[in-house]
Amino acid sequence: MKVWVKILIGVVVLVGLSLGLTYFFGSSVSGNAISNGASMQSFISCLNDKDVVLFGFTGNQQVEAQLGLFENYSSGINYIDCRASPIECAGVIVHPSWKIEDRIVSSGLSLGTLSELSGCRL
Repeated sequence: MKVWVKILIGVVVLVGLSLGLTYFFGSSVSGNAISNGASMQSFISCLNDKDVVLFGFTGNQQVEAQLGLFENYSSGINYIDCRASPIECAGVIVHPSWKIEDRIVSSGLSLGTLSELSGCRL
């Protein structure tokens, strides 16, 4: 294979990879939501109005990462510590998990995905 073809393939792979990573990670945090406390508070208020709940264990690294997405506003999230309230977590196997519209999503979610699934704008 010619050198220029290898270079072209490499460039195409890198561009595709960077676009994919930008899409995946770029939707995880909206700059306006994080930098604007009022937007974050409105987002959390909407999640609470729609009874969106985060299930997890305090001290679990993945759960702490989910709460960390909300920065100083994480105390406003409907969060159930499954160690302290095991009955409320019946059926929840993976932590973190989110309850959105009476369904359980068993994984951590980006803010963008949480916005899409809940219908709450960032």
